[in-house]
Amino acid sequence: MKKLNIKYKLIITFFAIVWAVLLTKIFVLTIKSHQYFEQLAQRNMTKKEILVPARGQILDRNGEPLAINELGFSISFKPLLKNDNLNEQVNFIQGFFPWIDSENIIKTYKKQNSIYNHSPIKVVDYISYADMQKIYPQIIQNTNILIQPATKRLYPNNLSASHIIGYVGSADENDILKDSVSKYTGIIGKTGLEKQYNTFLQGQIGYKVVAVNAFNQELEVLEESKPKTQNDLILSIDMKLQDIANKEFEGQTGSVIVMDVHTGEVLVAGSYPEYNLNDFVGGISYKKWNALREDIYNPLLNRFVNALYPPGSVVKMGVGLAFLEYAGVNENTKIDTPGYIEVGGRKFRDWKPTGHGKTDLVKALRESVDVYFYKLSQNAGMTNIANVLKELGFGEKTGIDIPNEFLGIVPDPEWKMKRYGKIWYTGDTIVTSIGQGAFLVTPMQIARYTALLASGKLPTPHFAKILGKEDFIEDPKDVLSDFQKSKLPVLQRGMYEACSTIGGTAYKRTIGAKVKLACKTGTAQVVQIAQEIKVRIKESDLEYFHRSHGWITGFVPYKNPKYAITVLLEHGQSGGRGGPILVKMVNALYDNGYLK
Repeated sequence: MKKLNIKYKLIITFFAIVWAVLLTKIFVLTIKSHQYFEQLAQRNMTKKEILVPARGQILDRNGEPLAINELGFSISFKPLLKNDNLNEQVNFIQGFFPWIDSENIIKTYKKQNSIYNHSPIKVVDYISYADMQKIYPQIIQNTNILIQPATKRLYPNNLSASHIIGYVGSADENDILKDSVSKYTGIIGKTGLEKQYNTFLQGQIGYKVVAVNAFNQELEVLEESKPKTQNDLILSIDMKLQDIANKEFEGQTGSVIVMDVHTGEVLVAGSYPEYNLNDFVGGISYKKWNALREDIYNPLLNRFVNALYPPGSVVKMGVGLAFLEYAGVNENTKIDTPGYIEVGGRKFRDWKPTGHGKTDLVKALRESVDVYFYKLSQNAGMTNIANVLKELGFGEKTGIDIPNEFLGIVPDPEWKMKRYGKIWYTGDTIVTSIGQGAFLVTPMQIARYTALLASGKLPTPHFAKILGKEDFIEDPKDVLSDFQKSKLPVLQRGMYEACSTIGGTAYKRTIGAKVKLACKTGTAQVVQIAQEIKVRIKESDLEYFHRSHGWITGFVPYKNPKYAITVLLEHGQSGGRGGPILVKMVNALYDNGYLK
């Protein structure tokens, strides 16, 4: 009996332990884990979808579209397809669209397909409306294929303003790390304004929470936050003027800029040759990419902000301002200007072999007298000249709303020692005073500097005019001293006479302008002329890539200036050759109501 009692107690204890464990488990499952399983069930019952806004359009100041979204369709496959069925669907699609890459479709599908994915898998991002319209009724009968609306970036003007607008491309992993929205849009701005204003143009994503059944079918919308748009970008560019510039530069290489001297709004900015933006949407072909890359005229180069050139004589107004401040002369001081000067056993020649006789500052600008600058630059000193040029905006970014703008170089003794470990010579000062040597600028810097000479303040160039509903405003900088401002009329007079009086370097080339203009020409040598050469070879007899660059920059009207215009002709032989383009742009401004 005693043994039986012990066995009985053991059995009772065992069952008591089992029941205790079971009751504890039930308690945990029903009470403690209730919230967890409730949330899990909720997730099984609902689905959150990301709502992606349409990318904002880019328009010119008159509403002409420069970048829009072309409507079309995407193709998605049902998930969890077996290999045979997948190949069958690919062959089905290729029967309608033979240009589609079947290997890419299969690779895309398998990368996203899994037992956990119950959503359709997009395998073709875009088919045009025209291509889909004809065969749409046949495709939608296939229950394994889903056709949905889609958009593709389109640049209606193809080449025009390509270096301003830029293009979009597929977002890669690095892009997604920097910009999470690109994960959902699939594209991101790669160059130009598409890159600069990418965050604004892509808008803000929204979302939708929907109830679904066991077959992943939507039952009702539980919550929705619509994507935020109002993301159109309106530019200061006027495409009517841009098209006129394009025609003037047919067959030529270089740049042209038209800028409001007070606000910095850019009405025209051409970099030539240009390239077709639409070739890059969806990925450019190797053939087209290699053709662009191997083109000796480099159409991919943005010449108005990403190319550096010696400025030549167009900087003589800035150098002349430094003379008035540091060389011990005033605007009425006349000095002898023979055909050359000799320094350190080397001859520094004027462009005019016979010289210019007695010269003051206005005449030096009108006739671009090199020897005037050779002599007085030695009095002023390169450090002082460089400091004034930097105040005028050289050697720094203009602040233009385009990515990767170049700085340029304003050389001085400190720069040369730091860069090359060599001392500065008087000859360095002489060549720099006429915009040669190591002095390098961008066309946008020259346009901004011209605007400063015209208005008295240094504007920040920009293409954006209206972002959504907000006006884009950049206030100009007040960088000049009272003394420097007092001397601007003298510099303006010299520029006026260069264009508008007999003997001016641009006079013959700028006849026909409908508004009085002021300008300055510049010829920037590409190859150095040897000392033993006394008679220069004609520019037209040189090989093309050895010819000098031609500059002309000016403002209109001469009284109460409104617009600065800068023209650069790569290997254009002389600055005067840009005169007819300058006149064409002046007259275009007049004909389109910008000038009276």
